[in-house]
Amino acid sequence: MIFMEPPFTLELIAPCGMNCGICKNYLAFSHGLPKGKGQPSHCSGCRPRNKNCAFIKRNCIKVAQQQVQFCYECQGMPCEKLSKLDSGYQKRYHMSMVENLKDIKNRGINAFLEAQQARYRCPNCGDVVSVHDRKCYACGKVAQL
Repeated sequence: MIFMEPPFTLELIAPCGMNCGICKNYLAFSHGLPKGKGQPSHCSGCRPRNKNCAFIKRNCIKVAQQQVQFCYECQGMPCEKLSKLDSGYQKRYHMSMVENLKDIKNRGINAFLEAQQARYRCPNCGDVVSVHDRKCYACGKVAQL
């Protein structure tokens, strides 16, 4: 049996500010959806699988060597890689990793997690809605975020 983190925990917040708990690949994995063509791939999150940050790690020695817990701890934040990633997420998913990082820095991780929980809860069943496709992997409904 695989142990999965609840979707709104520190363990699922990647250094780049992504909440892996709202990722469609984590939700497919945590809900036990079958793997296959046309289905989301499975992922247990960046930190739980010791990848630390799938998006930034290859390009940042501080993240790769775990010198920082979050990118906001770096004076160069946002770096070019994070800026590019953030821009794409803002356009496609209306979510900003840079704003997530600023929120964590300014209000703390607990306030950030509470806000995430309120924003990404399924209005139909109370489970989690994916940032990527706005789908609840528990009840199948698509929600407005």
